[in-house]
Amino acid sequence: MSALSEPIEPPGRREVDKALRRLSRAYEDALRVADASGAERVARQGLLEGLSVAGLYERVIAPAMWRIGTLWEQGAISVADEHLATALTHQVMAGIYGPSLGHKLMPGRVLLAAVEGEQHALGLRMAADVIELAGFETIYLGADVPTADLLQVVTARAPDLVALAATMPASSTALDRAIAGIQGADPGLSVLFGGQGARARLGSGEAVLVQDLERLPAAVRHALDTGEPDFEARSMRDRAPPERPPELGGRGKSEPVLGGSGEEESLEQNLSGIAAETADLARSLARQANTYRDLAYTDSLSGLPNRRAFEDRAARLRDFSDAKPLAVLMLDLDGFKPVNDSQGHEAGDRVLALIARAIAEGVREGDFVARLGGDEFAALLPRTGSAEAEVLAERLRESVEDAGSGDSVTASIGVAMLEDDVRRALLQADLALYEAKNAGRNTVRCG
Repeated sequence: MSALSEPIEPPGRREVDKALRRLSRAYEDALRVADASGAERVARQGLLEGLSVAGLYERVIAPAMWRIGTLWEQGAISVADEHLATALTHQVMAGIYGPSLGHKLMPGRVLLAAVEGEQHALGLRMAADVIELAGFETIYLGADVPTADLLQVVTARAPDLVALAATMPASSTALDRAIAGIQGADPGLSVLFGGQGARARLGSGEAVLVQDLERLPAAVRHALDTGEPDFEARSMRDRAPPERPPELGGRGKSEPVLGGSGEEESLEQNLSGIAAETADLARSLARQANTYRDLAYTDSLSGLPNRRAFEDRAARLRDFSDAKPLAVLMLDLDGFKPVNDSQGHEAGDRVLALIARAIAEGVREGDFVARLGGDEFAALLPRTGSAEAEVLAERLRESVEDAGSGDSVTASIGVAMLEDDVRRALLQADLALYEAKNAGRNTVRCG
């Protein structure tokens, strides 16, 4: 077992923290020598070791960027080195973002912006990624958003939650002005905020300070579920400031470089901006690809995965030892054709959607359900032996019977075990299904 996946107990926690610090230092070393592939390898190693995207951003990338910023402030590296590190991190984040996109959509629209005067918003970009990957619709405005423009967007886009970044200590006034404006425009709108410039403000009744990126998704869910931005993050007000950077804002450095050329700094700022825009383009393309993937792998009527998605998932689980034993269920509806013939296809579609929902709600978390076509469905049950699979199949049969009782629709189900050959397992489940049909329908048989 890797250090990052050990049980959370005090000794294990110390080992996890050491491993994360090593990863963060390795990531920083890669940035300091402009090794883009090395930085990406470190990031992917963290994901392979069991870190979530939020955890990777919060425990590996953000501390490394914080130290890079400290080195620049101390004069140990040039502003060009700092901007190059930022550009490389944007590249790494864009690479992580695409493969992490999921299909779970959460209700709620979140608007993110750095307050007026903030020029650096890498931490805010991390926060936007984490929120979007959690399934929430995000509106990312980026750095240096004038308060008047922010309020205009709030009115026009009607978000359910606003997250503000104030990276510089001097930005607390702009943060206060933004929060007051938002609350004046919509007193019921929840606000989260974070960053170096936010520490002096702390949490209050109308807004909540979030100092830790790992807590951000939970804070967002809490605010959107309850409408009240009251969250445990506010309890951090009495703690000492963390060594890690506050994650909503990242580490901003908008002061001029002592002894540096204005033209050089402007050029470097432009290069960093181009890198951020390129990374955002990569995210946009990843979203498009994810949308096309959804269309290719989703049954439009039921909303369930389709046959292609089922076969792909079965092939992956077959090669994943932790999924064994792996059971396959094939379900075919009884009495569905008379509904189509007597009531029409619209009624038939209604019944199919109702049955699909009953099947999806009847399986366990981690099981995979698909509509193969017509009135035929299938399910993959990881870590499930034949006896347990038969019990679960019987439970699904009852769920379908209850859902289809108004139209006398039931289900016959065949059960088989998937070993090495996906097609053979599907054939065995299909043969068991027809045994169930021949036995009188609305029953379960094992192949």
